[in-house]
Amino acid sequence: MDTDTTTNNTEDGAYRKASNNFSKGSKQVFGNIKSIAIVDDRPEGGEYHDLEQESILTSKPKTFIDGTLKGVYSIGSGIINGAKGIVEQPYRGAKKEGFLGFAKGMAKGVSGVVILPVVGVMEFVTLTTQGIINTPLTVLDAMKNAPKEEELTILATESKPIFFGTPLLESIEASKGKNIPHLIRVCLEYLNQNKSIEQQGIFRISGSKSLIDEIEKKFDTGQINSAQDLDPKWTYEVACIFKAYFRYLPESIIPEQQIKEFFHIQTNIIDPKQKALALKNVINSIPEPNYSIIYDCIAFYASVAKKSKLNLMTASNISIIVGPSWLRPSNDLQEVANANTIAYNLISFFQELFTRHPVSNNY
Repeated sequence: MDTDTTTNNTEDGAYRKASNNFSKGSKQVFGNIKSIAIVDDRPEGGEYHDLEQESILTSKPKTFIDGTLKGVYSIGSGIINGAKGIVEQPYRGAKKEGFLGFAKGMAKGVSGVVILPVVGVMEFVTLTTQGIINTPLTVLDAMKNAPKEEELTILATESKPIFFGTPLLESIEASKGKNIPHLIRVCLEYLNQNKSIEQQGIFRISGSKSLIDEIEKKFDTGQINSAQDLDPKWTYEVACIFKAYFRYLPESIIPEQQIKEFFHIQTNIIDPKQKALALKNVINSIPEPNYSIIYDCIAFYASVAKKSKLNLMTASNISIIVGPSWLRPSNDLQEVANANTIAYNLISFFQELFTRHPVSNNY
């Protein structure tokens, strides 16, 4: 231990000792004064104890606010005990010594009315002063018990998300050798079973916010390994998480170059056959692993649209969800409309446009 640390510890110890002596001395002085006037139930020659006040005032005030509150209590206690004494002291005196005892009790009761409130005020000042003195010690103790910076850093590292807001390639690296992010694979597996796609408004109805947060946290901490880890009743929550994943991606699932080409086709090619051919060429140019993920997801959206009589989710409805998060249009209304139309075409003509087989069918 260096000299500065030793000196600081010595000064800290001396400061604490002075604070303890001040507290002990003031308690003894005020206790003796109170014993003169307060109603006393102790046996002859016994030691005086005011249990109610001890429960409040025994511990040293740790801060200025703590000392002030205890001081206010002491003033109130002094007033109450003084009023109590002027009634009870004469009665007790009369029981013990008759008229002479009554006179002595009256004198003691009157002195209590005067002395105890004054002592309460004096205690208020003393306790407040002790609180001011002890505030630096309380702060120092809190600093000593604070978590170390290394522990905070470890916690931050452990809580780093695996999926939400994480670049696509990093999510794939965490997907245990699959060519698709673990979260997308599990969500697709879940939504394609238990007749989830037949649920009305599957992508329109919001699930429970608290439950969605809980499921997202479990995904990001590796607690969900398969669709079996998800409750069959969580259809709307899982659907919300599935569509939210693409919205939180730092970059769109469709590469920027292909997005530009999609918008160019939408705004410049009118003939349906030419547009279909151009869209197919752009889709075929999408690199892996993006292509396989897009393929699996659009195939799923197409299957949802086919069940629109049950779920009320047509390709047009779904395109409003897919367009903004997959094609990232600006706030220009026409550009948003074009993004939705592109998404509609991808879903409605899935089999005609996606002729290149994906690397693997992952769900």
